[in-house]
Amino acid sequence: MINKIFLTETLNKLNTISADFLNANTFVGLDGYIDFIQRAVKSQNEEGPEYFATIEDFAQHIGKAAGKSAQIELVTQETKLGGNAPIMAHALGSLGFKTTCIGNFGKESIDHVFQDIHENVELLSVGNSATTNALEFHDGKIILSEVGPFKGLDWEYLKKEAGFETLTSKINLSSLVALVDWCNLPFSTNIWEGILNEIMPSANQSNRHFFFDIADPSRRSDKEIQEALEVIGGYNTFGKVTLGLNENETEKLYSCLNRINQTSEEESISLIEKGNYIYKNINVWNLLIHPTDRAISINNSGVSEITGRFVKHPKISTGGGDNFNAGYCLGQLSGLDIESSMITGIANSGAYVQNGKSSSLDELKKYLTNWINESE
Repeated sequence: MINKIFLTETLNKLNTISADFLNANTFVGLDGYIDFIQRAVKSQNEEGPEYFATIEDFAQHIGKAAGKSAQIELVTQETKLGGNAPIMAHALGSLGFKTTCIGNFGKESIDHVFQDIHENVELLSVGNSATTNALEFHDGKIILSEVGPFKGLDWEYLKKEAGFETLTSKINLSSLVALVDWCNLPFSTNIWEGILNEIMPSANQSNRHFFFDIADPSRRSDKEIQEALEVIGGYNTFGKVTLGLNENETEKLYSCLNRINQTSEEESISLIEKGNYIYKNINVWNLLIHPTDRAISINNSGVSEITGRFVKHPKISTGGGDNFNAGYCLGQLSGLDIESSMITGIANSGAYVQNGKSSSLDELKKYLTNWINESE
C-alpha cells in the first residue's frame, strides 16, 4: 500500500495551487469520436439482462460461433463525447485549465455530444466525427472504431481548415501541448512533424511540457512507429517530453523496438525492464507507463513506481487513461515532482472511473483525502 505521508504531501502541494496557475493555457489534439458506451448481453432474465462480465467470457462465446453465426445484443448505457483528445481536454478543463482542443467534432456544426464539453474548453473542429462502440467489461474494454473521417486529415489540410495563424497562436500561448491518438490518424506523423518544424522554432516558451500518446500501435508498421518516435524526440529541443503508454502499448512498442534493433526478445522480461529498454532506445524526457493498478515513470533519475487505489464499483472505464494523463499533466504544470504527478494522475483516473465523470480540482482533492484515510 502506498505511503500515507506521500499521499498527504501531494494533497498539501495541490492545496497551494494559485488561481493564476489555473489560468494557464493547454492545447490538445487531434481526434474526435461519438462514443457509444455499451454492454454485451449474455442472457435475459426476469430481473433484466445479465451482461458478459469479462473479456475472456465474451471471447469464448464468440469463438463458439466460428463456422456458424451469432447475434449479440448490445445495450447502450451512454452516448458521449469520445476520443483521446476531447476526453483529455475535458479533464484538463474540469481541473481548471483554459484548453484548446482541435479535432473532428462536426463539419457544418459541432455535434451535440461535444456541446457537453467543459466550458473551459474551446473546440476547433476540422471535420466530421468518427464513431466508437466501446464494449465495457469488469476486466477491461473492447474498442470498435470507425475512423474514416480521419483519412484526409494531414498537415496541409489542418492548416487550411484551422488556420496556420490560429494554430501558431494557440500553441504559443500554451504551457502544455498534448498530441494523442497517433495510431488512428493516417497522417498523424505528418501533422506532428508539421507542428515541430513550422511552429515550434518560433515558440515563445522554453519551459513548455509536451505529452504524447500513440495509442495502440499494432496496426502500424515498424517503419511508421520508428518515424513517429523520431518526431516525438525532436520536441525535446523545445521543452520536456513525456510519452505515455498503457501496459498493452508498452508490450507492443517493446516488441517493435526489438525487431527494429534486431535484439533477442525475452518472454519473461518484466514490464519495468521493457520500459527501461524503450526509454533507452527513444529520446524523451520521461516515459510514463500506466497499467490498471499502478503507474511507472522512467527517466534519467531512475525508475519510480506508485501503486494505485482499487475502485470496487467502477461506473466507467473508457477514458480512464485520458483522465490519468490529464492528472499527471496537472502535477507537472504545477511543479510537482514525478512521484506526486503520478499520484495526481492515478487519483484523477480513479475518481473518473469511480464517479463516471471528470473531476474538478476540489473533487480530485476529495478523492485524495479518501485515499489517505484508507491508507495505513
